[in-house]
Amino acid sequence: MRPPAALEQARFPEAILDVLRRLSAAGHRSWLVGGAVRDLLLHRPRAATDFDVATPATPRQVMALFRRVIPTGIDHGTVTVLVGDEKVEVTTFRGEGDYVDGRRPASVTFLAELEADLARRDFTMNAMAYDPLQADFRDPFDGRVDMSRRRIRAVGEPAARFGEDGLRAMRAVRFAAQLGYRLDPATRAAIPGALEVVRKVSVERVAEELSRLVLAAHAGPALLLLRRTGLLGVVLPAIAALPLSAYRHAASVVRHAPAEPALRLAALLHGVGPEEASKIVFGLRLPRRLSDEVGTLLRAYACPAARHPAALPDAPADIRRWLARTGPQRVPAVFELVSAELRTLSPAHRAAVAPEVSRARAAIDAELAAAPPLATGDLALDGRAVMSLLGEGPGPHVGEALHHLLDRVLEDPAQNTREALAAELRRWWAGRTGAL
Repeated sequence: MRPPAALEQARFPEAILDVLRRLSAAGHRSWLVGGAVRDLLLHRPRAATDFDVATPATPRQVMALFRRVIPTGIDHGTVTVLVGDEKVEVTTFRGEGDYVDGRRPASVTFLAELEADLARRDFTMNAMAYDPLQADFRDPFDGRVDMSRRRIRAVGEPAARFGEDGLRAMRAVRFAAQLGYRLDPATRAAIPGALEVVRKVSVERVAEELSRLVLAAHAGPALLLLRRTGLLGVVLPAIAALPLSAYRHAASVVRHAPAEPALRLAALLHGVGPEEASKIVFGLRLPRRLSDEVGTLLRAYACPAARHPAALPDAPADIRRWLARTGPQRVPAVFELVSAELRTLSPAHRAAVAPEVSRARAAIDAELAAAPPLATGDLALDGRAVMSLLGEGPGPHVGEALHHLLDRVLEDPAQNTREALAAELRRWWAGRTGAL
């Protein structure tokens, strides 16, 4: 088939062409397949490591042709060829046996025909192949037509595809989020029947798909699709339990928030509160720093939709305490979250809330400009000075003393002098030891 112009005009990494040439010279005509072909048709650039080469050559034949090869997934037909500094993944055409764990086939059969290999793939837009050496394009399942119609359609019978691999249902919604495509009706209708297979997929793989989904350009509509198909109840049951109106609101906040992981996750989870949100992120086995960041953002976050914008601090001492808890570096992110929520409100509600938010931001910025002490490291006394003044060695009392002094300084920054803090330290210590 004559290739589309996007493929004819594409420039391919030399490492990829080198691998294709060597395989072809040995009598193994090979192809670029899957996501690489799809993205080239979408005019998305690809690095050499992002191309998948499919070949009729067996893994052992591939290994015999190249000097540097890593048997990365040899049981499933995949090896990685090293060309200079580049890594090129080469996979033998294959058919697959039954899927018993909802993720991988129990057995693999190596094949000689390209179309049989493409038939095992998930969606038609991922079941296209291109040979740049002969400028030959193969699209046996009309993936290009589906792309022109902005449609995600399963290869063959959707229920069979989703029953084989539980991650495919999540991938369908994630692709919808990234591309702004809709699911073909039959493909969408098959997802609810595959939910038990989705439950078999590891938390890490589900979290990877969910993370990519929430960061995508069309995350808002895709999150609603996640709920309508029943996938939300599998991957985020606590969020699925929210009323539909609350979930619609959260999806809308996600849509307006900057595409940063902590911000988008905080937007999605703000309806369950900071502690539960942090627990959910940690339960997805995402990095601990991310779960902590989501919790911290939500503890600092004033929710205009909840009609209590006064939750943002306005008195100077309250602002300093808020800054000490939140961290000055997070102020822009908190207000990005507030701004995203403001954009979801009705015009009348937004008009009522926005002035208070603006006043709070101005007050916080003014306090930041004054550079008040906000952490124990900013105090005029450090731990050694505390031990010296008290005549005591190291112990928990040192940290307690510093936090007590910080609380005093947050109330009145003028107290952050060595003399004033020393006097307060002695008063505090006398009361503490007297109580003991």
